[in-house]
Amino acid sequence: MPSNDTQSDDAFRVDLRGLVGLLGHNLYSSPRVFVRELLQNGVDALTASDPRPGDRRPGIELIGSDAASDGRMHCLDSGVGLDADDVRAFLATIGGSSKRGHDETMLGRFGIGLLSCFVVTDRIEVLTRKGDGPAIRWIGHEDGTHETVPASGLDDERTAWLAAGPGTCVSLRPTAATAHWLTSERVTRLARTFGSYLPYRVVSARPDATPVTIAPTTPPWRLAGRARRRECERLAREELGVEPLAVLPVAVPEAGLDGVVVILDQQAQAGSRGGHRVHLHGMLLSEDVPGLLPDWAFFARAVVDATRLTPTASREGLREDELHETVRTSLGGQIRRWILRLAATDPARINRFLAVHSVAAKSMALGDDELFETLLPVLRFETNTGEATLPELAERTDVIRVARTVDDYRQMAAVGAAQGIDVLNGGYVYDAELALRAPRVLPGLRAEPLSPRDLDAHIRAVPEERLRAARPALERARRALGRLDVDVELRAFAPSSMPALHLEDGRARAAAASDEVAAGADETWAALLATMRPTPVRPRLLLNDDNPLVRRMLALGDDELVSPAAESLYARALLAAGHRLRAADLAAVDHSFLALLERALEGDDDR
Repeated sequence: MPSNDTQSDDAFRVDLRGLVGLLGHNLYSSPRVFVRELLQNGVDALTASDPRPGDRRPGIELIGSDAASDGRMHCLDSGVGLDADDVRAFLATIGGSSKRGHDETMLGRFGIGLLSCFVVTDRIEVLTRKGDGPAIRWIGHEDGTHETVPASGLDDERTAWLAAGPGTCVSLRPTAATAHWLTSERVTRLARTFGSYLPYRVVSARPDATPVTIAPTTPPWRLAGRARRRECERLAREELGVEPLAVLPVAVPEAGLDGVVVILDQQAQAGSRGGHRVHLHGMLLSEDVPGLLPDWAFFARAVVDATRLTPTASREGLREDELHETVRTSLGGQIRRWILRLAATDPARINRFLAVHSVAAKSMALGDDELFETLLPVLRFETNTGEATLPELAERTDVIRVARTVDDYRQMAAVGAAQGIDVLNGGYVYDAELALRAPRVLPGLRAEPLSPRDLDAHIRAVPEERLRAARPALERARRALGRLDVDVELRAFAPSSMPALHLEDGRARAAAASDEVAAGADETWAALLATMRPTPVRPRLLLNDDNPLVRRMLALGDDELVSPAAESLYARALLAAGHRLRAADLAAVDHSFLALLERALEGDDDR
């Protein structure tokens, strides 16, 4: 047994190359984050420092490899700096950080963030000075080794920088594979992307030119008057790549958040979770943060800055905690209030919004009676008498009849209109649910679903003597269409211009679809589909006895002509109802066309 007195000084050994690979390929989405990490370290050092009278240095200066005297890329900050103890604690220890504890003003973790630089270099050098103490020089290598060496004898941009006061200089040596990331042009562009809204002066040096000012730049949503709207619209176009229908200033004080929500001027896909542009303390966290707005707000994109939201480990997303949910709910409420205000005060703009985002508005109204009632005068629905709002329908009928699918609507629209029945097309997303909820906000109105079977009550039966006279031709038509699993009935209905009406409920269509899939499946799948196949109700073809063409067909004494005529009427009714033709239907169309063409040509030969 091992002795209790035995103590081990062994420690875990870290393969830094493996850790850097983990950072580069799993934690961070792109090598470009090294600029953000350098800026974060500089900003946090500035936040922790006290102002020094007479110090004219910028808060942070970036020097690209092509602008530096030694060919390396440098990040110089005039912040608090590090002493020897800090270097041992925060640079020589993996997982160490100069931001221990919870400090909302600090963006990152110095020791950890510095590791991201190994994604673009194999050697990091830190030259730093704290207070009036001596300069400390630390060098880290990608193999995990590091050393602290004397800082004397140096003569470059860094020594002049630290001679003016405390601060830290981080230097990265280019490699053949990553040199393009360290040029002044690339570094400047990335610094603008990540750090334009930082509260400190940030500049980027250029070869043979004056430095470029990166920050501070006032975020467009913090401007006043017309400039705010103009710059927010520019932000939408240039940074988000979208055309704005509207820009809404937003704020959530609990999270120290302000910004703008952009309403898109183009349709967005329902269910899409478009990413949002999120800054923390002025530093860009990510251009593609999901979940900042409620799922129903897929027509909007947010650009915000916050001080109290918590980033994920990669600092490229937000931790979805209680405060995050508060922000999400609050921003959703502000968008909702904007829609309510627009509907109440600006008919032209709300109509424009609904023309682009009606699906989103209807999804919101479905669970929000106040919003539903406010939008009632402007939400339009397709009916068999033209587009109408629900209040407009309520003025001319006590009952709104709702077809739940587009197929059902197409079957019933013309017949319903001829009978004076208003039929609403509920086949579009949310339309049926909203129409059936209308009585909750429109007292005295009833709404009920309407199916093709319900049309029987509005279609006249044919007298018995008429049925007897037409029976021979009807039987021939039934035999022809029976092969297609279609029943044929003789009825009378308006409009008389409609020769036939195809009625089919959802069970028949589902059974047909199941049969079509089973026909191409193996035995196992076919057997499984057979067990789930719904019991169908055979489709019906109603021949209209009020139509002159139908009456002429039923009066034919030529059985050879009735069959293709019935097939032609069946195909026409299918197309009028918007149904897809099955293979058997296409064969019937082909047969009827050729048979009728042959008969027509025979008549021409007789002449």
